[in-house]
Amino acid sequence: MTVCGVVAEYNPFHAGHAHHLAETRRALGADTAIVCAMSGNFVQRGDLAVMEKYLRAEAAVRCGADLVLETPLSACLWSASGFAFGAVSLLDALGCVTHLSFGAEQADLALLQRAADLSRAEGEHADALRQALAAGLPYAAAVQQAVSAADPEAGALLATPNNTLAVEYLCALDTLGSPIQPLAILRAGGAHDSDRPADGLPSASYLRGLIAQGDVDACRPLMPEASFAVLAQVIQQGAAPVTRNVVDQAILAHLRRLSPADLARYCGSDGLENRLWAAIRDNTSVAAVCTAAQTRRYPLARVRRALMRTWLDLPTDIPPTAEYVRVLAVGARGREVLRRMKDTCTLPVIVKPVTERALPDVLQPVLAHDALADDLYALAYPDPMLRVGGDHFRKTPFCLP
Repeated sequence: MTVCGVVAEYNPFHAGHAHHLAETRRALGADTAIVCAMSGNFVQRGDLAVMEKYLRAEAAVRCGADLVLETPLSACLWSASGFAFGAVSLLDALGCVTHLSFGAEQADLALLQRAADLSRAEGEHADALRQALAAGLPYAAAVQQAVSAADPEAGALLATPNNTLAVEYLCALDTLGSPIQPLAILRAGGAHDSDRPADGLPSASYLRGLIAQGDVDACRPLMPEASFAVLAQVIQQGAAPVTRNVVDQAILAHLRRLSPADLARYCGSDGLENRLWAAIRDNTSVAAVCTAAQTRRYPLARVRRALMRTWLDLPTDIPPTAEYVRVLAVGARGREVLRRMKDTCTLPVIVKPVTERALPDVLQPVLAHDALADDLYALAYPDPMLRVGGDHFRKTPFCLP
């Protein structure tokens, strides 16, 4: 059996995601098992997922995925490089994944690999990167400028977000020395953060906008029916949409207790901590803090991630690498993959969260962060009666018959 990994957030799962899974199987074979490393309750843009992780994983398995695993929390709130490395390290540790499929605006694997090689190069390219950072460019822009100086065609790839992630996946595979073979799929549909669908394929941000406006029915033609059914039911139950607005003042109250030195533990000591401290004191909402703190050097996504890491007590010295495997949803082929993993996986596998208390003591601090994050996420449910703690240990993976 071919086993293909996919890195995703599925926030929510839409027609573009279904297209990617179908194209992956078209390239590798209809019986390919697809294993997804999916962000949990917090996503890489520095926000809460619109719907709880087990439910998003259920939607994915109902729509073509075979096994959904949780990307490490620390990786989910990292820049593109840490996000990619954490997810790829998880898939690599399974020991049975043969391919990694990802979408890209230019699905030219050789060109993407050139960009990856240059972005990791030493010598003059590293000097160019340091100079760009010293000039005040954010890291992603500095990498693009340094790569472009050596190879304009490869550098041009890094102007779009999915290409950037594709390059980071390749870098992660190289760093790990992984035998997993990359597979680039041409991305179709609305661009990242697009305000309209293209060819019936939306961006996830467009769907989240419709959901936030209460226009859930408008999502139906843009999502697989099974995914839409999960979303509609969860909204009816009062468990979605989950938004930061509900916990806005709780986050701000926590932030105002901290000094610049405290904030530096979560965002680094390059000056962002001072901008955040001033913005936290001078503004009355998290959105306003983000607007006040962001600059060309400190992009909005980095600011949001820093604030979310602070609220979750997730310092940047916690590495983005996987230390265990958490199963969120599984289908028939996914159960076969789990059976293979008994002989190949190098990490503990958590199926029922209640069993994690028996794992080695060295893992307990990271497991505690997971539980804390889930408890804080629960505070943002629309229905106040659902905002209880302890749900982390009560939920189990969705199993498709």
